[in-house]
Amino acid sequence: MVFKMILEVTVLPTHPHQKLNLQQKMSYNNSLLSYTEQYVEYDPFLVPPDPSNPWLSDDTTFWELEASKEPSQQRVKRWGFGMDEALKDPVGREQFLKFLESEFSSENLRFWLAVEDLKKRPIREVPSRVQEIWQEFLAPGAPSAINLDSKSYDKTTQNVKEPGRYTFEDAQVGT
Repeated sequence: MVFKMILEVTVLPTHPHQKLNLQQKMSYNNSLLSYTEQYVEYDPFLVPPDPSNPWLSDDTTFWELEASKEPSQQRVKRWGFGMDEALKDPVGREQFLKFLESEFSSENLRFWLAVEDLKKRPIREVPSRVQEIWQEFLAPGAPSAINLDSKSYDKTTQNVKEPGRYTFEDAQVGT
């Protein structure tokens, strides 16, 4: 039933005067359908969660699994959807960081996480945090140096002179 409803959805153009041809509509619908099929088993409205919701029942298995350091099979399967899924999940991020440390390449993820954290900091903390990130990852002789192309490095060097939340945007994309 859900899939039937999705097939009937038509995507509205971003501009009211823009018309979508049939092929574009089908492409959007197919994309939406494939996304829905991929995530349907994770939607608690469509598929009852296993174990059941501890707020609605007396079963505490859910909390015990969440407290466990071992990720569930369903959780690991979701990480396979894409890197963003693994990085959104705290356990997935931790497991990925452990893997990178075993490969001696964890500095790239630590840099990415530091830059993401910088974007959420109060503005008064930004200048000092920019300097900390610069010293740890990009300054000459940095203890956790990351590799950047010269264009990104030069742009970031200029941005550090006027620190802001997006100072490392070019460097983050380049890692």
